[in-house]
Amino acid sequence: MPKPDGLPDPDGVTVSYVRHGENQANLTGELSCRRIDYPLTERGIAQAREVAARLAREAAPVAIYSSPLRRAAQTADIIARHLELPVVTLEDLRELDVGDLEGRGDEEAWKTYLAVAYAWLAGDHDRRYPGGEDFHQVFARLTRAMARAAAHPAGSRVLMIAHDGLIRVALPTLCPGTEPPATGLPKCGIAQLAVSPVMSAAAGPAPGPAHPLARGPALAGGPALAGGPSPASDGVTARLLSWPRG
Repeated sequence: MPKPDGLPDPDGVTVSYVRHGENQANLTGELSCRRIDYPLTERGIAQAREVAARLAREAAPVAIYSSPLRRAAQTADIIARHLELPVVTLEDLRELDVGDLEGRGDEEAWKTYLAVAYAWLAGDHDRRYPGGEDFHQVFARLTRAMARAAAHPAGSRVLMIAHDGLIRVALPTLCPGTEPPATGLPKCGIAQLAVSPVMSAAAGPAPGPAHPLARGPALAGGPALAGGPSPASDGVTARLLSWPRG
């Protein structure tokens, strides 16, 4: 049974996965995943302060992990000041590497971006962004980050400050059998996951029939996506506890 937001799961480590606050690329529609690195807008700073105050009223985390991108790092720093905890930067929590699409916001760039995301969700994990990542690389690094969280004692809570695209393309693989979220992760929204380490690698099930990942806004603000399940994760088991409504 899903736990209420902010309440640690006693059987695993609860990861409170927080999306960063608003930055300029959210307003311009630029794909800013690696090199384009804007700070938070004034509204984004306010969003970060609001979520920091909320988190300060909830169960205390044992660690804060952040993407190195400025929008996430700045959000994490604001949260960390409220919670009086250091921030550990993890390269593995960067947003998707879209390669040659970086910095573009035109219709053709978004079409290519979504085509790759659709392919991943349909089980074509070898498809890659031109000059960027394939799904295997994305999922490997997110799993490493989750395994870092899972290494904490059961019953602990960990914060991850990162990106919507990263978690949404990986969620059906990370949490097999989970009902996909109907909307994207809002800015400074929090998704709760329970994660546990696995001691030995095991192959997951083969990809099955297509099912919807989302029926609302798409990854990074584009159109809605749909796709099918993927093999279970290796190195960590995870289940989705809660996802915020749009």
